[in-house]
Amino acid sequence: MAKNLMIGWFGTFLQLLLRLSWGVIDLPIALLLHLNSVEMGFVATAFYIGYVTSSIPWGLIIDKIGPAKSMLISSFILIFLNLILFLSINSYLLLVIIYLIDGLVAAAIFPSAMKILAVSYGNKLTFYVALLESAGPITILFLSLIATILLNTWRLFYLFISIGFLTLVILTTKLNVKNVSSEVRKSFRIIFDKKITLATLVRLGELWSTWGTTTWIFSMLVLYRHISPEFSAAFLFLFGLGQLIGILTVERLSSILGDKRVILINLLGFIILTILVIFSTGFMIFPEAFLMGIFSFSYRPPTDSLIMKIAGESKAGTSIGYANAVSQIGTLIAPTFVGFVLYITHSFAFSMISLDIGCIISIICLFLL
Repeated sequence: MAKNLMIGWFGTFLQLLLRLSWGVIDLPIALLLHLNSVEMGFVATAFYIGYVTSSIPWGLIIDKIGPAKSMLISSFILIFLNLILFLSINSYLLLVIIYLIDGLVAAAIFPSAMKILAVSYGNKLTFYVALLESAGPITILFLSLIATILLNTWRLFYLFISIGFLTLVILTTKLNVKNVSSEVRKSFRIIFDKKITLATLVRLGELWSTWGTTTWIFSMLVLYRHISPEFSAAFLFLFGLGQLIGILTVERLSSILGDKRVILINLLGFIILTILVIFSTGFMIFPEAFLMGIFSFSYRPPTDSLIMKIAGESKAGTSIGYANAVSQIGTLIAPTFVGFVLYITHSFAFSMISLDIGCIISIICLFLL
Protein backbone atom coordinates (compact mmCIF):
# COMPACT_ATOMS: atom_id res chain seq x y z
CA MET A 1 0.00 0.00 0.00
CA ALA A 2 2.70 2.51 1.03
CA LYS A 3 4.67 1.59 -2.09
CA ASN A 4 1.70 2.50 -4.29
CA LEU A 5 1.42 5.91 -2.61
CA MET A 6 5.14 6.58 -3.00
CA ILE A 7 5.15 5.71 -6.71
CA GLY A 8 2.05 7.83 -7.34
CA TRP A 9 3.64 10.69 -5.40
CA PHE A 10 6.89 10.45 -7.37
CA GLY A 11 5.01 10.52 -10.70
CA THR A 12 2.99 13.53 -9.56
CA PHE A 13 6.17 15.29 -8.42
CA LEU A 14 7.87 14.74 -11.79
CA GLN A 15 5.00 16.03 -13.92
CA LEU A 16 4.65 19.07 -11.63
CA LEU A 17 8.40 19.69 -11.82
CA LEU A 18 8.21 19.56 -15.60
CA ARG A 19 5.50 22.20 -15.88
CA LEU A 20 6.32 24.44 -12.90
CA SER A 21 10.00 24.71 -13.79
CA TRP A 22 9.00 26.89 -16.72
CA GLY A 23 8.35 29.69 -14.20
CA VAL A 24 12.14 29.83 -13.63
CA ILE A 25 13.58 28.48 -16.89
CA ASP A 26 11.54 30.97 -18.92
CA LEU A 27 13.97 33.79 -17.99
CA PRO A 28 17.15 32.41 -19.69
CA ILE A 29 15.17 30.92 -22.59
CA ALA A 30 13.40 34.25 -23.12
CA LEU A 31 16.81 35.91 -23.41
CA LEU A 32 18.02 33.21 -25.79
CA LEU A 33 14.97 33.39 -28.10
CA HIS A 34 14.11 37.10 -27.51
CA LEU A 35 10.62 36.42 -26.10
CA ASN A 36 8.20 38.97 -24.63
CA SER A 37 5.97 38.32 -21.59
CA VAL A 38 3.02 37.09 -23.67
CA GLU A 39 5.21 34.59 -25.53
CA MET A 40 6.71 33.43 -22.23
CA GLY A 41 3.25 32.85 -20.77
CA PHE A 42 2.00 31.05 -23.88
CA VAL A 43 4.57 28.25 -23.49
CA ALA A 44 2.93 27.33 -20.17
CA THR A 45 -0.47 27.76 -21.79
CA ALA A 46 0.55 25.34 -24.59
CA PHE A 47 1.30 22.70 -21.97
CA TYR A 48 -2.14 23.16 -20.44
CA ILE A 49 -3.88 23.09 -23.82
CA GLY A 50 -2.47 19.59 -24.24
CA TYR A 51 -3.23 18.72 -20.63
CA VAL A 52 -6.86 19.82 -20.90
CA THR A 53 -7.42 18.19 -24.30
CA SER A 54 -6.28 14.73 -23.20
CA SER A 55 -7.46 14.62 -19.56
CA ILE A 56 -10.90 13.10 -20.21
CA PRO A 57 -9.58 10.50 -22.71
CA TRP A 58 -6.84 9.56 -20.24
CA GLY A 59 -9.42 9.26 -17.44
CA LEU A 60 -11.43 6.78 -19.49
CA ILE A 61 -8.27 4.85 -20.42
CA ILE A 62 -7.17 4.70 -16.77
CA ASP A 63 -10.55 3.31 -15.69
CA LYS A 64 -10.35 0.77 -18.52
CA ILE A 65 -6.72 -0.52 -18.48
CA GLY A 66 -5.66 0.56 -15.00
CA PRO A 67 -3.40 3.31 -13.60
CA ALA A 68 -0.15 1.31 -13.76
CA LYS A 69 -0.20 0.78 -17.53
CA SER A 70 -1.38 4.34 -18.14
CA MET A 71 1.41 5.84 -16.04
CA LEU A 72 4.01 3.61 -17.73
CA ILE A 73 2.96 4.65 -21.26
CA SER A 74 2.97 8.34 -20.36
CA SER A 75 6.35 8.24 -18.60
CA PHE A 76 8.00 6.35 -21.46
CA ILE A 77 7.00 9.01 -24.01
CA LEU A 78 8.04 11.88 -21.72
CA ILE A 79 11.60 10.53 -21.56
CA PHE A 80 12.14 11.24 -25.25
CA LEU A 81 10.27 14.55 -25.38
CA ASN A 82 12.51 16.07 -22.72
CA LEU A 83 15.65 14.65 -24.30
CA ILE A 84 14.79 16.75 -27.36
CA LEU A 85 14.74 19.90 -25.20
CA PHE A 86 18.04 18.88 -23.62
CA LEU A 87 19.69 18.48 -27.01
CA SER A 88 18.39 21.62 -28.71
CA ILE A 89 16.08 24.60 -28.29
CA ASN A 90 16.66 26.73 -31.36
CA SER A 91 13.16 27.99 -32.16
CA TYR A 92 10.09 29.23 -30.33
CA LEU A 93 7.82 27.03 -32.46
CA LEU A 94 9.70 23.86 -31.42
CA LEU A 95 9.48 24.91 -27.77
CA VAL A 96 5.72 25.43 -27.94
CA ILE A 97 5.12 22.15 -29.81
CA ILE A 98 7.16 20.12 -27.31
CA TYR A 99 5.37 21.66 -24.32
CA LEU A 100 2.02 21.04 -26.03
CA ILE A 101 2.84 17.33 -26.49
CA ASP A 102 4.26 17.19 -22.96
CA GLY A 103 0.84 18.31 -21.71
CA LEU A 104 -1.01 15.78 -23.87
CA VAL A 105 1.07 12.94 -22.45
CA ALA A 106 1.63 14.08 -18.84
CA ALA A 107 -2.14 14.36 -18.27
CA ALA A 108 -2.21 10.62 -17.53
CA ILE A 109 -0.01 10.74 -14.44
CA PHE A 110 -2.02 12.64 -11.82
CA PRO A 111 -5.37 10.88 -12.53
CA SER A 112 -3.50 7.55 -12.41
CA ALA A 113 -2.09 8.44 -9.00
CA MET A 114 -5.55 9.51 -7.79
CA LYS A 115 -7.08 6.27 -9.07
CA ILE A 116 -4.45 4.36 -7.10
CA LEU A 117 -5.55 6.24 -3.95
CA ALA A 118 -9.25 5.68 -4.60
CA VAL A 119 -8.70 1.95 -4.93
CA SER A 120 -6.12 1.54 -2.16
CA TYR A 121 -7.20 4.04 0.52
CA GLY A 122 -10.92 4.66 0.06
CA ASN A 123 -11.60 4.67 3.82
CA LYS A 124 -9.28 7.68 4.50
CA LEU A 125 -9.27 9.27 1.08
CA THR A 126 -8.90 12.95 2.06
CA PHE A 127 -5.83 12.19 4.19
CA TYR A 128 -4.06 10.28 1.42
CA VAL A 129 -5.07 12.83 -1.22
CA ALA A 130 -3.37 15.44 0.98
CA LEU A 131 -0.22 13.30 1.13
CA LEU A 132 -0.22 12.86 -2.65
CA GLU A 133 -0.82 16.55 -3.30
CA SER A 134 2.04 17.47 -0.98
CA ALA A 135 4.05 16.83 -4.15
CA GLY A 136 2.91 20.30 -5.29
CA PRO A 137 4.45 22.40 -2.50
CA ILE A 138 7.50 20.13 -2.31
CA THR A 139 8.06 20.75 -6.02
CA ILE A 140 7.93 24.49 -5.38
CA LEU A 141 10.33 24.16 -2.45
CA PHE A 142 12.72 22.17 -4.63
CA LEU A 143 12.51 24.75 -7.41
CA SER A 144 13.15 27.60 -4.99
CA LEU A 145 16.35 25.91 -3.83
CA ILE A 146 17.67 25.40 -7.36
CA ALA A 147 16.16 28.50 -9.02
CA THR A 148 19.36 30.54 -9.23
CA ILE A 149 21.30 27.47 -10.41
CA LEU A 150 18.72 26.76 -13.13
CA LEU A 151 19.27 30.19 -14.65
CA ASN A 152 22.65 28.95 -15.91
CA THR A 153 22.16 25.17 -16.11
CA TRP A 154 18.60 24.94 -17.44
CA ARG A 155 19.56 22.67 -20.36
CA LEU A 156 20.86 19.99 -17.98
CA PHE A 157 17.55 20.19 -16.13
CA TYR A 158 15.76 18.59 -19.08
CA LEU A 159 18.22 15.68 -18.94
CA PHE A 160 17.48 15.35 -15.21
CA ILE A 161 13.74 15.22 -15.96
CA SER A 162 14.28 12.53 -18.62
CA ILE A 163 16.19 10.39 -16.14
CA GLY A 164 13.39 10.91 -13.63
CA PHE A 165 10.75 9.60 -16.04
CA LEU A 166 12.99 6.63 -16.89
CA THR A 167 13.04 5.84 -13.16
CA LEU A 168 9.25 6.15 -13.04
CA VAL A 169 8.90 3.69 -15.94
CA ILE A 170 10.84 1.15 -13.88
CA LEU A 171 8.86 1.87 -10.70
CA THR A 172 5.46 1.48 -12.38
CA THR A 173 6.26 -2.18 -13.01
CA LYS A 174 6.27 -2.57 -9.19
CA LEU A 175 2.75 -1.16 -8.69
CA ASN A 176 0.25 -3.50 -7.06
CA VAL A 177 -3.24 -2.13 -7.70
CA LYS A 178 -6.37 -4.23 -8.03
CA ASN A 179 -8.25 -3.56 -11.25
CA VAL A 180 -11.48 -1.77 -10.30
CA SER A 181 -12.86 -0.74 -13.68
CA SER A 182 -16.21 0.22 -15.16
CA GLU A 183 -17.68 0.34 -18.62
CA VAL A 184 -16.51 3.38 -20.59
CA ARG A 185 -20.11 4.40 -21.28
CA LYS A 186 -21.03 4.33 -17.58
CA SER A 187 -17.86 6.21 -16.62
CA PHE A 188 -18.52 8.90 -19.20
CA ARG A 189 -21.93 9.67 -17.68
CA ILE A 190 -20.18 11.09 -14.64
CA ILE A 191 -19.47 14.33 -16.50
CA PHE A 192 -23.20 15.18 -16.48
CA ASP A 193 -23.42 15.07 -12.67
CA LYS A 194 -24.30 18.60 -11.49
CA LYS A 195 -22.42 18.30 -8.18
CA ILE A 196 -19.23 17.11 -9.86
CA THR A 197 -19.49 19.92 -12.41
CA LEU A 198 -19.84 22.58 -9.70
CA ALA A 199 -16.98 21.07 -7.66
CA THR A 200 -14.89 21.01 -10.84
CA LEU A 201 -15.58 24.71 -11.42
CA VAL A 202 -14.48 25.39 -7.84
CA ARG A 203 -11.29 23.52 -8.74
CA LEU A 204 -10.92 25.60 -11.92
CA GLY A 205 -10.81 28.84 -9.96
CA GLU A 206 -8.40 27.33 -7.44
CA LEU A 207 -5.99 26.28 -10.18
CA TRP A 208 -6.22 29.69 -11.85
CA SER A 209 -4.95 31.35 -8.69
CA THR A 210 -2.49 28.68 -7.54
CA TRP A 211 -0.69 27.86 -10.77
CA GLY A 212 -0.98 31.37 -12.16
CA THR A 213 0.94 32.53 -9.09
CA THR A 214 3.44 29.67 -9.24
CA THR A 215 4.14 30.22 -12.94
CA TRP A 216 4.76 33.97 -12.62
CA ILE A 217 5.69 34.97 -9.08
CA PHE A 218 9.47 34.47 -9.40
CA SER A 219 9.68 36.34 -12.72
CA MET A 220 7.31 39.10 -11.57
CA LEU A 221 9.31 39.78 -8.42
CA VAL A 222 12.55 39.98 -10.41
CA LEU A 223 11.28 41.96 -13.42
CA TYR A 224 8.49 44.15 -11.99
CA ARG A 225 9.33 44.54 -8.28
CA HIS A 226 13.09 44.61 -9.00
CA ILE A 227 13.76 42.16 -6.20
CA SER A 228 17.00 40.18 -6.54
CA PRO A 229 16.83 36.57 -7.81
CA GLU A 230 18.06 35.38 -4.41
CA PHE A 231 15.26 37.19 -2.52
CA SER A 232 12.72 36.06 -5.11
CA ALA A 233 13.88 32.48 -4.66
CA ALA A 234 13.48 32.91 -0.88
CA PHE A 235 9.91 34.14 -1.47
CA LEU A 236 9.25 31.07 -3.63
CA PHE A 237 10.72 28.81 -0.93
CA LEU A 238 8.49 30.27 1.82
CA PHE A 239 5.49 30.15 -0.52
CA GLY A 240 6.13 26.43 -1.10
CA LEU A 241 6.77 25.80 2.61
CA GLY A 242 3.43 27.41 3.43
CA GLN A 243 1.72 25.18 0.88
CA LEU A 244 3.30 22.08 2.41
CA ILE A 245 2.29 23.00 5.99
CA GLY A 246 -1.22 23.89 4.87
CA ILE A 247 -1.81 20.75 2.85
CA LEU A 248 -0.56 18.42 5.60
CA THR A 249 -2.87 19.96 8.23
CA VAL A 250 -5.99 20.49 6.13
CA GLU A 251 -7.46 17.03 6.71
CA ARG A 252 -7.70 17.69 10.46
CA LEU A 253 -9.18 21.13 9.83
CA SER A 254 -11.74 19.71 7.39
CA SER A 255 -12.87 17.15 9.98
CA ILE A 256 -13.59 20.01 12.40
CA LEU A 257 -15.05 22.70 10.12
CA GLY A 258 -16.18 20.74 7.09
CA ASP A 259 -14.81 20.80 3.56
CA LYS A 260 -16.78 23.78 2.26
CA ARG A 261 -15.82 26.10 5.11
CA VAL A 262 -12.15 25.17 4.81
CA ILE A 263 -12.20 25.84 1.07
CA LEU A 264 -13.93 29.21 1.57
CA ILE A 265 -11.50 30.32 4.31
CA ASN A 266 -8.53 29.57 2.08
CA LEU A 267 -9.98 31.33 -0.96
CA LEU A 268 -10.66 34.50 1.05
CA GLY A 269 -7.25 34.26 2.69
CA PHE A 270 -5.52 34.08 -0.69
CA ILE A 271 -7.28 37.24 -1.89
CA ILE A 272 -6.25 39.14 1.26
CA LEU A 273 -2.62 38.01 0.98
CA THR A 274 -2.27 39.00 -2.68
CA ILE A 275 -3.38 42.51 -1.77
CA LEU A 276 -0.92 42.67 1.15
CA VAL A 277 1.97 41.51 -1.05
CA ILE A 278 1.28 44.38 -3.47
CA PHE A 279 1.95 47.00 -0.79
CA SER A 280 4.64 45.23 1.24
CA THR A 281 8.24 46.35 1.26
CA GLY A 282 11.47 44.82 2.48
CA PHE A 283 11.38 41.71 4.63
CA MET A 284 7.61 41.97 5.18
CA ILE A 285 7.03 40.00 1.99
CA PHE A 286 8.54 36.87 3.56
CA PRO A 287 5.88 36.10 6.24
CA GLU A 288 3.26 37.05 3.66
CA ALA A 289 4.82 34.58 1.20
CA PHE A 290 4.46 31.82 3.82
CA LEU A 291 0.81 32.67 4.59
CA MET A 292 0.01 33.08 0.91
CA GLY A 293 1.39 29.57 0.39
CA ILE A 294 -0.88 28.16 3.10
CA PHE A 295 -3.99 29.74 1.61
CA SER A 296 -3.07 28.87 -1.98
CA PHE A 297 -3.16 25.08 -1.69
CA SER A 298 -5.13 23.90 1.35
CA TYR A 299 -8.36 23.84 -0.63
CA ARG A 300 -7.11 21.16 -3.03
CA PRO A 301 -7.41 17.93 -0.97
CA PRO A 302 -11.00 18.62 0.19
CA THR A 303 -12.04 19.52 -3.36
CA ASP A 304 -10.41 16.52 -5.06
CA SER A 305 -11.56 14.12 -2.38
CA LEU A 306 -15.12 15.41 -2.72
CA ILE A 307 -15.09 14.85 -6.49
CA MET A 308 -13.96 11.22 -6.18
CA LYS A 309 -16.35 10.46 -3.32
CA ILE A 310 -19.27 11.65 -5.43
CA ALA A 311 -18.14 9.51 -8.37
CA GLY A 312 -17.16 6.33 -6.51
CA GLU A 313 -13.87 4.44 -6.81
CA SER A 314 -14.78 2.56 -10.02
CA LYS A 315 -15.16 5.90 -11.82
CA ALA A 316 -12.41 7.77 -9.97
CA GLY A 317 -10.16 7.95 -13.03
CA THR A 318 -12.85 9.43 -15.24
CA SER A 319 -14.10 11.86 -12.57
CA ILE A 320 -10.66 13.26 -11.81
CA GLY A 321 -9.81 13.21 -15.53
CA TYR A 322 -12.92 15.26 -16.21
CA ALA A 323 -12.10 17.55 -13.29
CA ASN A 324 -8.59 18.00 -14.70
CA ALA A 325 -9.89 18.71 -18.19
CA VAL A 326 -12.31 21.42 -17.08
CA SER A 327 -10.40 22.88 -14.14
CA GLN A 328 -7.10 23.05 -16.04
CA ILE A 329 -8.75 25.67 -18.23
CA GLY A 330 -7.83 27.90 -15.29
CA THR A 331 -4.16 26.98 -15.58
CA LEU A 332 -4.42 27.19 -19.36
CA ILE A 333 -5.69 30.77 -19.34
CA ALA A 334 -3.95 32.20 -16.26
CA PRO A 335 -0.28 32.23 -17.44
CA THR A 336 -1.04 34.03 -20.72
CA PHE A 337 -3.67 36.25 -19.08
CA VAL A 338 -1.21 37.42 -16.42
CA GLY A 339 1.44 37.87 -19.13
CA PHE A 340 -1.03 39.99 -21.11
CA VAL A 341 -1.85 42.11 -18.04
CA LEU A 342 1.87 42.67 -17.49
CA TYR A 343 2.42 43.48 -21.16
CA ILE A 344 -0.37 46.10 -21.16
CA THR A 345 0.07 47.63 -17.70
CA HIS A 346 3.66 46.78 -16.64
CA SER A 347 2.08 46.68 -13.18
CA PHE A 348 2.84 44.14 -10.46
CA ALA A 349 -0.33 45.23 -8.63
CA PHE A 350 -2.69 44.58 -11.55
CA SER A 351 -1.07 41.22 -12.27
CA MET A 352 -1.59 40.11 -8.65
CA ILE A 353 -5.21 41.24 -8.72
CA SER A 354 -5.73 39.26 -11.96
CA LEU A 355 -4.84 36.11 -10.02
CA ASP A 356 -7.78 36.71 -7.66
CA ILE A 357 -10.27 36.23 -10.51
CA GLY A 358 -9.88 32.49 -9.97
CA CYS A 359 -10.78 32.76 -6.29
CA ILE A 360 -13.91 34.74 -7.12
CA ILE A 361 -15.03 32.04 -9.60
CA SER A 362 -14.47 29.38 -6.92
CA ILE A 363 -16.38 31.25 -4.24
CA ILE A 364 -19.43 31.71 -6.49
CA CYS A 365 -19.50 28.01 -7.47
CA LEU A 366 -18.89 26.92 -3.87
CA PHE A 367 -22.09 28.66 -2.76
CA LEU A 368 -23.99 26.93 -5.56
CA LEU A 369 -22.64 23.47 -4.66
